[in-house]
Amino acid sequence: MSVDEVQQKLKCRRCDRPRIIHRVSKPTANKVKLYMSCPVHTATVEYSLPLQSYDEASGLIREHVLLCRKCGQPVDVVGQKAGKLTTKLNIQCPEHGKGERTVNNSLLDPILSAVPAPKAATTPTGKFCSSCGSPVPAPEARFCHNCGASLE
Repeated sequence: MSVDEVQQKLKCRRCDRPRIIHRVSKPTANKVKLYMSCPVHTATVEYSLPLQSYDEASGLIREHVLLCRKCGQPVDVVGQKAGKLTTKLNIQCPEHGKGERTVNNSLLDPILSAVPAPKAATTPTGKFCSSCGSPVPAPEARFCHNCGASLE
């Protein structure tokens, strides 16, 4: 499957807007499952993509993962939390606030390859919450200002 064919699958059939990928699932039978939705027509669509096409179209897929689910505008990755099988990417839309994307760990590298790491310079402590990845603004902070997790 060519990148152009993948690009057509990543567009809403009703309004031709880009669909937002909110979950990239584990490869099974040499296929990757993408769960996506249009910001206007919010129903979730599942698409099975051949694994070899995933590698070829990883830049395009990355673009669709890093879009706001509500407005379709680019978002920033502000943190991540790795689990045993998946990683949750914490994202931030300038207009709609926080959200998250779930990506299978075996498929994560192409998506994160162009994503800058959270900036340590934004926090005087250089520390980040182990739960949500948000910067810790003050050395005396006992709880995360973002998710409320204990920092001790």
